[in-house]
Amino acid sequence: MMNRRDLLKKMGGGSLAGVGLGLGLGLGTPARAADAQAGVEAASGNAYRWSLEGARGLQGQQFWLNHPEQGAIGLTLDAVTAEPSAAPAASAADATSAAALKLAAAAAHTPKLEQFTLRFTGPAGASVAAGTYEMDNEVIGHFALYLAPDAKRNGATTYRAEFSLLV
Repeated sequence: MMNRRDLLKKMGGGSLAGVGLGLGLGLGTPARAADAQAGVEAASGNAYRWSLEGARGLQGQQFWLNHPEQGAIGLTLDAVTAEPSAAPAASAADATSAAALKLAAAAAHTPKLEQFTLRFTGPAGASVAAGTYEMDNEVIGHFALYLAPDAKRNGATTYRAEFSLLV
């Protein structure tokens, strides 16, 4: 039995929607990420939820970007980098003040941010504009992701996806 990825490769990278998979959601142009993500998840039944730890487990894997004009473009997740969460720093003099104690109490009840960046590498000849695209991965399935072009490395096209999640 042929899987979807092999079928796309044999067809020269044709659009997922074009091969009759019912995935033509029009996500190749920039859109509100939450709406696009909900639409693709509803269509595919994908229940994957991003996290820094989960993303690190996907590093080195192949992803497929479904571009409306260029078809399927293979991307590799090369790096997952954690971004430090900014926390207000208190000086030693403030540590005993009532204001510092209130700030510390408020921080204990404030949701934490988990911030990280995914860096993908794609073929040199295929370049896409920043936007929300349908993506596919063998492990996590079908989903929407906002990608932005990044600096070229060794002639390859690179992209980044940035996450800032309340945890």
